[in-house]
Amino acid sequence: MSDQAAVRVGHFSPDAPNVDIRVDGEIAFEDLAFEAVSEYAELPAGSHDVSVAPHGSEDAVLEVTLDVEADASYSAFATGEVGEESLQCSVFADEPGDIADDQTHARFIHASPDAPAVNVQVADGGPVLCEDIGFRETSGYVPVDAGSYDLEVVPAGGDDPALSLPDTELPAGAAVSAIAVGQLADDSLGAQIEVDAS
Repeated sequence: MSDQAAVRVGHFSPDAPNVDIRVDGEIAFEDLAFEAVSEYAELPAGSHDVSVAPHGSEDAVLEVTLDVEADASYSAFATGEVGEESLQCSVFADEPGDIADDQTHARFIHASPDAPAVNVQVADGGPVLCEDIGFRETSGYVPVDAGSYDLEVVPAGGDDPALSLPDTELPAGAAVSAIAVGQLADDSLGAQIEVDAS
């Protein structure tokens, strides 16, 4: 048993500049751009003071206490908007479980501040993989057969896709997060696939 946790950070605040992230007063992640996700870094289990500031500045726009457990993995994402005073740290436990060699454990994370709750489904009437995922929520991991899929993100209760994700590769034996980023209002809504700890 290790006394370390694995933590990565992501910048999903559409109106925030590049940021530096300090952990217990020391810069741990530097010059992180919008939509960027860091590699995992080890942190001792326990509570840590985390602050987010514009790159090169020590004036924090967000300060939180992050509690992590030994032998666990976490994604800590900056979500919301600075201008709307809605900036928060959204923390997700990266616990995909045991993954079969021919499967992918996939989850959806909703990080778009102005998009409604959504369903994620296979295009052209395919099955719904996860449903009614609101802002700052995650579906949890869903086991699916590895392969390439045409996926759609559809507002919950609606039929018209808000986002199409053709040819989405779900790699065998891996865990992935599909993260909704950007905004509906300025047509910047998109998604990115990140490989998670397993």
